[in-house]
Formats: sequence, C-alpha cells, structure tokens
Amino acid sequence: MSMRMRRAWHALAMAWLLLWAGLATGAGPLFLWELRDAGGGLRAWLYGTIHVCDAACFPLPGKVREALGAADSLALELDLADPTVMQRLGEAALLPAGTRLDAQLPPALRPRLVLASTRMGLPPEAVQRLQPWMVGTLLTVRVAETVGFRTEQGVDLWLAGTAKAAGKPLWALETVDRQIAALSAGGEAAQLASLTEVIELIESGGARAYFQRMLDAWHAGDAAALDQLLREEMSSTTMAPLFEEMFDRRNREMATSIVRYLEAGGRPFVAVGAGHFGGASGLLAELAARGYQLKQVVEPAHGLE
Repeated sequence: MSMRMRRAWHALAMAWLLLWAGLATGAGPLFLWELRDAGGGLRAWLYGTIHVCDAACFPLPGKVREALGAADSLALELDLADPTVMQRLGEAALLPAGTRLDAQLPPALRPRLVLASTRMGLPPEAVQRLQPWMVGTLLTVRVAETVGFRTEQGVDLWLAGTAKAAGKPLWALETVDRQIAALSAGGEAAQLASLTEVIELIESGGARAYFQRMLDAWHAGDAAALDQLLREEMSSTTMAPLFEEMFDRRNREMATSIVRYLEAGGRPFVAVGAGHFGGASGLLAELAARGYQLKQVVEPAHGLE
C-alpha cells in the first residue's frame, strides 16, 4: 500500500475509528494504564477503545473488566447514547441549502466520489448534500464494515452499557461541537486531501491489510509504535493543521478534563482513543507532565497473577 493510501485511513478515520481496544484477550501488555498521583495512590485508569469492532473483540481482557468495576465512573470522549449528539452531528454535516459538494471538488475527483460512494452503498445524490468531513467519515465507516468491523460491536458501547448496568455515572471529556470542530478543521486543502485519500483507500482495496497493521501494534500494547504509524501517515504539510486539531490540541484539552475530575476526588475509568496515547503530545505524556505516574497494565497468562 502506498504512503498516500495509508494516510487516507488516518485523515478522518482516526477521529471516529482509531480508538483501539479489546482485541487481545491473551497474556501481555494491554492498552490500559493505571494513573497514580505523586504519592503513589491509584487515581484512575486510561484505556484505548475502538468504535468499530467485531465479535473477536469480546470478552474484553479480565484486567480491563476488573478496572472498570473498581472505578467510580466511566469517562468517554462523547456519550454516543445521547440523542442530542447524533442530532447535532446531523445538523452540522449538511452543506448550506442550495449548495453541492461537487462545487468544492476538482473536476477529476467528482466521478471518483460517485464510484466510491456507490461501491460503499451511499447514494451519490445524498452525498452531495454533506460536508467533506462527514462524507469521509461515512465512507470510512463503510470501509470498516467491508472488512468485518461494525459500530454496533464497538468497545465504547459495551463499556457504556456495562457501566450503566452497574449504576456508574458516565461523563464526556468533550462536547459534540468540539469534535465537529476537530473533524472539520485544517482548512479547505486539508479537508480535500482527507476526502481524496479516503476515496483512494476504497479504490485500492487495501483496508484489511492496514487494519491488521494497526491492530498488531495494539495487540503488542505498543503506544509508541501506533503513534509513530499515525504521525508517519499524516506527516504532509497539508495534513499538519488537521492533525494538530484532531490530536495534539484535543489531547491537551482532554488531559485538563481528566485532571479536573481527579482534583474533585473522582476515580474514573477513562476510555479514549489509543491514537491519543503515545508520543510527546499524547495523553500519557500530558498527564505525566502534570505530576501523575502511569503504569501499563499486563494481562497475566491463564488468569494467573
């Protein structure tokens, strides 16, 4: 797969789909970290999740379920069960009345969008009413479905349902408007590049191999490798503003939300995208810089400590 096509997955998919978790139920490092204060007191857990998954994701590792059970609440980027979230996304996704997406696209890309949309089961005329970031998101979700990953099997939904059944409160790290701002960020050039690359990913048929590459990094519990993969694929100058808004800036903001909750005495299970964990501007580094200690959790072999 070419560098350009590999970047396609990250351009928009990272916002909705690069949220990895639950794919390894065997022994070894998990995408789960204990967060302790300067005195060594256990204050929270940080877990990487994936919005789309398959049946092989479940059951989640025992250490993950144990941590969720010990937490006083569940924190997600958004509460996707909140109907106002989807309503707001739907409103923001529409282009102004009387305008078409084709007007924003170079002529050569227009027929390719029609073919990609049709291939993924999206009516081309309906696509014409949508903002580029929403079209890219919808196409990416459909690509995920073609290789067996579905939103209804997402880890976030399982965590939310389990927390609700246990009577644990759920709170959001950010607002839906903040996520919309991130998805639509970067300017016209970055948005066009993102949509173009998602189309190229569909044309290439390389989604399955790329999924596996990222899942292998998750399976190894290697946040640094996943971060490196992400940054390599979004390293172009055109993509830089989008990357900054979708990851670096949001990492700082989410770290602030977590710390605020901890300072109020909470002990949460925080489920955030693993694409936000690694690197110098990742959540792990942000929280460490604010005086917290982070230790990766290891799933013991055969359930033995």
